[in-house]
Amino acid sequence: MRIYNPILRIFNRGCFFIFSNWVSIFANCGVIFCASFYFCSIMRNTVCTIANCLIILLMAVACNARLDIVEIDGTPSERTFTCTIPEGSGTRLGIDAQGKTSWEAGDQIMFHGKWIGAGSKVYSRTVTLAAANISADGKTATVTLGDIHNDTPNSGVASNIFAVYPAGAVSVDNGAGSWRAVTPFSTSNEPIMLGYNKEVDGTSFEFMNVCALISFSVSGDYDSYEFSGNSGETVGYSGYQAEVYWTTGGSRSANLRKAGTPLTVVSGAVDAGGAASNYVCIPAGADFSEGFTIKLLKGGVEKKRARTSAEVSLSANDLLSLGNISSHLQDPPAPGLCRPEYLGQTPAVIAYLTEYTDKNDLAATSYVTHINFCHGRFGNPTTGDGGIVINGGSYTDLRDAVLALKDSRPELKVLLMIGGYGERANGFSEMARSAAKRTAFCQACKSHIDTYGFDGIDIDWEYPTVAARGNGASSADALNFNAVLRELRETIGDTKIISVASYAGADYIDWSEAICYVDYVNDMTYDMGNPPSKHNSPLYRSATFNNLSCHESVEAHKAKGIPADRIVMGVPFYGHGKSPYSEDVKFNEMAGILAATSGVYAGNNIRRWDDTAKVPYLVDSSDNILLCYDDAESVAAKGAYAKDAGLFGVMFWEYRHDDASHSLLRALHDAVYPAE
Repeated sequence: MRIYNPILRIFNRGCFFIFSNWVSIFANCGVIFCASFYFCSIMRNTVCTIANCLIILLMAVACNARLDIVEIDGTPSERTFTCTIPEGSGTRLGIDAQGKTSWEAGDQIMFHGKWIGAGSKVYSRTVTLAAANISADGKTATVTLGDIHNDTPNSGVASNIFAVYPAGAVSVDNGAGSWRAVTPFSTSNEPIMLGYNKEVDGTSFEFMNVCALISFSVSGDYDSYEFSGNSGETVGYSGYQAEVYWTTGGSRSANLRKAGTPLTVVSGAVDAGGAASNYVCIPAGADFSEGFTIKLLKGGVEKKRARTSAEVSLSANDLLSLGNISSHLQDPPAPGLCRPEYLGQTPAVIAYLTEYTDKNDLAATSYVTHINFCHGRFGNPTTGDGGIVINGGSYTDLRDAVLALKDSRPELKVLLMIGGYGERANGFSEMARSAAKRTAFCQACKSHIDTYGFDGIDIDWEYPTVAARGNGASSADALNFNAVLRELRETIGDTKIISVASYAGADYIDWSEAICYVDYVNDMTYDMGNPPSKHNSPLYRSATFNNLSCHESVEAHKAKGIPADRIVMGVPFYGHGKSPYSEDVKFNEMAGILAATSGVYAGNNIRRWDDTAKVPYLVDSSDNILLCYDDAESVAAKGAYAKDAGLFGVMFWEYRHDDASHSLLRALHDAVYPAE
């Protein structure tokens, strides 16, 4: 599985931007925001290059603001503060792609003082600039505040008036009794500047950025983004207190206190028109040791993503401009697998249990770790839609009884099996080739999981590209099958299991992608020989029968890239024969067959053991092979093999084919879980 790692190797080339630590002073103003930033366009050819960077927009903005203030002694007075940005102080952030060069009607600034106790006093006030407040060149603005109060400031603090731009991005944390606190990462995800007067009686007013920014533009059908560090770094907080003030000792103090719940993902709306910049606002001092990822979503579903693995560190006032990232977008990587804690007990002993099972005969399920409940099929098998249905037997009562087993055994996993051999797989090909039908199918699977409590889905499409017994087939089935698996994983998430049944020859499926979504593969290591001249399910190849073996099938799947611990080896609870036996002989018939001393089976039921293949078979008095099957001795050998080979486990078809004492299941379980 490839993980795309593009955005720009510019980070590897050291081309990210370090800006000055703070924004200083404006002239003749109560509060102002002025900024500029670097813009970097990123191009990718054989080697990523950087063009059009280091465009520095540094503009001085001046404004006048008249503030009605309550002094330390509680006496109101009017004071004018001068705000300037000195030359050479570094590059400052901008709100838009062009950098803010003048005040505009609608700009909002919040002023506040210190809060100590409850009461009717106003401690903060937001001012919205009107055109009449702003000079013709946009460099000055005059505003008059109403009442705004400041109680006695802390010892050692010279500042008593504070400001925030833009006002809508923050809130004063009055409830915590903190007089210089804002929470810049909880709402609008905008760059924040804090202002403060340097002295109670002075005229200097300074601003400082308390966050860092990453900006990007993009073209496409997206409405939101998610941003995260690749190593799970904290990229925000549910609350974040930023305290900036001037001390009586003549220096600035910036106390950025991380309060509230740390966030590993921040999100925001996206302008996807290709021109506007979208900003990711993150706490100052963020360090992404392995880079970061930007996901682009539509209606809450991820559509594309861009990722870089290079280390990035961002301090207060830093702006990392990515430019237009459209050409660097990739489809999301494989949705992944079920998380290990939801996979169930291993080595697994998996029972296929059909709708025809007696609901009163479930006691032996104590010997299994997983149940694949069968058969889910398409409501309309001709067209591949119509939902997922199960017909035959007392399905509803049995389903409820099987799922109720989890009440006393919560570790038991019950999956809904869909499909089967031949016509039981009708509808898969038609469904898989249609995007709309794939979505409907996956939603139907999720509905069964959510409604009834299944732990996952077992897909038994036998087989993609093969039209067995009438089910539709297409040369694109294998590719479409992976599209189904991918969407199914996206739909049911990483707490539910996806397994698939596989032909013993490991054919028909494109495993290179399928293993990105499938938790384990049920290798159908049976029906491997034409009965009865070849064994049904030999553990190893035998010279006498010389057909594909369980061991060879496991190795074939491993050769396709499937790890051993994601392979489940199949065990048949039935055999295949010829006259006087039927083609299919269930194990629960074997006791009567072996005991027959008269009738059609007498003389045709001589047991032989193939010590190479590790399976039994029956012959007549002339040593003609009549029936190949499995018994307690052979299934025990297979269980021991699976355990020793480090497989995910074993599965068997099917539960009701065992004898009344469940001899095969007990033998299989005891081989996988031998007594101490």
